Amino acid sequence: MINEANILSTSLSLNMNQYTETESEPTDNLYLALIQCFGIIICGYVAGRFGMITKTEANGLNTFVGTFALPSLIFMSLAKLDFSLVNWKFLLVVLFAKGCVFFAVLVVSLIIKKPSNPGRSALFAIFTTQSNDFAIGYPMICALYGKTHPEYTAYLYLMAPISLAILNPIGFILLEIGKRRTEEHTSYRNMVYSIVKGIMFNPVLFMTVLGIVGNFIFSHSVPNLLAAILEVLGNAFSASALFLLGLMMVGKIHKLKGPALVIPGILISVKLLVLPLVIRESIILWNAGDNETETRDLSTYGFLYGTIPTAPALFIFTLRYNLEIDLIASAMVACTFLSAPLMFVSAKVIDAVSSGMTPTSYARQLNIFSFDISVASATACVWLLVCFLGFGRKRYNHVTHRCTLCLVIAQLAIAIGVIMWSKLHSNNDQTILWYIQFILITTGVYASRIWTAAIAATLLFLSSRSLSFVEKLQKWFYLLGWGMPLLIVTLTCFAVRLNPSDLDFKNPNFQLGRIQAAVSSFVLIFCLIVTLGCLILQQRYERRHNAMSYDHLRNNAENSTLESNERAVVDVEDLVSPLINSTPIINCAFQNGCPNQGCGANEGENNCETENERNVSNDPQILRHLVFLILLLCSMFIGLSISVGTLIMEQLTGIYAELAFLDVTLNFGQSLVAFAIFGLDPSLGKLGCWVRQMCRKWQSGKELQLPCEEALTQEVREIREQFNRCHLDACRTRISMCRRRLLRVYRGVFSGKDLVNWLLEVGIVDNREDAVRYGRCLLESRVLQHIDGTHHFCDENLLYTFNA
Repeated sequence: MINEANILSTSLSLNMNQYTETESEPTDNLYLALIQCFGIIICGYVAGRFGMITKTEANGLNTFVGTFALPSLIFMSLAKLDFSLVNWKFLLVVLFAKGCVFFAVLVVSLIIKKPSNPGRSALFAIFTTQSNDFAIGYPMICALYGKTHPEYTAYLYLMAPISLAILNPIGFILLEIGKRRTEEHTSYRNMVYSIVKGIMFNPVLFMTVLGIVGNFIFSHSVPNLLAAILEVLGNAFSASALFLLGLMMVGKIHKLKGPALVIPGILISVKLLVLPLVIRESIILWNAGDNETETRDLSTYGFLYGTIPTAPALFIFTLRYNLEIDLIASAMVACTFLSAPLMFVSAKVIDAVSSGMTPTSYARQLNIFSFDISVASATACVWLLVCFLGFGRKRYNHVTHRCTLCLVIAQLAIAIGVIMWSKLHSNNDQTILWYIQFILITTGVYASRIWTAAIAATLLFLSSRSLSFVEKLQKWFYLLGWGMPLLIVTLTCFAVRLNPSDLDFKNPNFQLGRIQAAVSSFVLIFCLIVTLGCLILQQRYERRHNAMSYDHLRNNAENSTLESNERAVVDVEDLVSPLINSTPIINCAFQNGCPNQGCGANEGENNCETENERNVSNDPQILRHLVFLILLLCSMFIGLSISVGTLIMEQLTGIYAELAFLDVTLNFGQSLVAFAIFGLDPSLGKLGCWVRQMCRKWQSGKELQLPCEEALTQEVREIREQFNRCHLDACRTRISMCRRRLLRVYRGVFSGKDLVNWLLEVGIVDNREDAVRYGRCLLESRVLQHIDGTHHFCDENLLYTFNA
């Protein structure tokens, strides 16, 4: 093992030594480390938000951190490291796992977008594999493994070059190729020179190589004079880097809205779920440790390493190449904060197992948790069945919702089966009940996976073929979606001789142990490939249709105003059916018209009944189903990981326990996800609209109280009369439009900023402060209102609508 004293000498300014030297629990240390890290990040965000640090000062801090502090820290760490004790096989496995994720994301991104953009794909691939190893990773790993495995902290300095020296250069090449497409005068020679220069003069990579060379020259002992300088710079890294990360988050959080959440959500899921699992499974399959215990410990460490959020250096690449700046910035912010609870929960479970959590106590807790999830899932299933079949809306008539309805039925069967399973005991007098619950759970699980693939296939053929073709094809979906699971379960029951004493009552998903895990792995691999493939092809067809529709519409949009064209965007739900209107609708944010085919600028969003009446039967809710499929893909990937883990591992580990609970949540709780996406849809009728409004009021707070008519001042009344008489029609025509927020379309709405800009443009007010006061007078006099009735008028991106 590496000398602990050598590792502790690389401690950061967070003074992590105090954690490894105290008698507190590792998770307590992690809790304090998380508070310190994210506390400093928030301090940096506050400093940037309130203008205490300018952009120029932030650039100077960025130069200090990246050019001086971090390279010094890396050099000191590697120069003191004893390489003879390093597990090089483990590092090769991490390289293999990162490479698999890198090239998978790269290839999928290139396939989906046509014409392909290699630079954009490279950014996505780098995002999913490059971790913030030093600023956030070091305190976390040191807090957990400072006593038990001190060498794990040193591995961070060896794993960082995997991305910096091997994977990132591939990304740089693709970024330069993408840049060259827009700069025809750029030669291949200049491109190669730029790439080599960027790699050779990267301070982190350069100091990594220099640190390894210095290790052999100084024989693990850096001269005191050199160490005195570099240690001071290295100790200044951690707090500065975290503070700088907070500064870079300013102005990025508000962009995480609506459809803009989809791509960041996918990237974050790959970074925080797929990468850790791929690293863990690769370590286990390759037996990276010298023995079984070391392999198990390294697999746990690899999983935690994968949960470290993306490094902020990626944002510098987006600025340099002017690619996906807002998207990467938003994803980086969300990834950083979502990683905290994932790391903490992982550490808690790891600590619980290592401190003596027995299989019996694990099974008891999983039993209780499964029962609770199933009860909630059954309730959501009943609600969804009533919503889809009742309220006079008959959602089951839509080709997309038919598949969703079948998935909900499968989930209801699972919930009933798990409730029965949680009441069973391992004795011989309940064999019939065991068969019943086994058939319900297993059939429901396999059916829900197959129907997920069926939903993806339905979306694909809706984009590439006709509606009649999809309706004919769905007849075969019923045979496959219900017949295949029943056939598999029947063969399993007849092929496996049931011996109640051999049954596993720890996890309802694997009651037959490895046999059931093998069957589940086969089903999951098939459904995962089909679902992912259909989604990729569907996006290609949608983008192609998007481009064709845009070219067609552009020829007929000469009479539209420039401002209307700048605001026009195409939403994925607009491209489901053939173009009905050949010309774009002015004052509508959707080029092909509203998804529900009707744009009433005079209609308020609160009029739910009017919205329900507008061609609800023709709305397949493509965007909602896309989000649903992405979440189900995460569930399938977790299920595949736990199935493989059950096949190849015997002993209970912390990560296995965590994945088991996560699998129960995402597998048995699919109906909860469906409820969140479809269960509160106002198009379900009056009850759905009422529930949606109640939930919004519960979330947004108390409804805004406005003064009554008698309490209005004379000035407010005069402003109302003047605006209604002279400006209302012109203002509505100019700024009111249909907009999408989250998964919902709002008709005839505008933002507070839109109204303020219009008031200044026409000269009604002289400055923005007067415009806000003018808008507040209009809101108090009921000329306009906030869409939820919970906010007063503000010069922000809040949505309002005219009442008249």
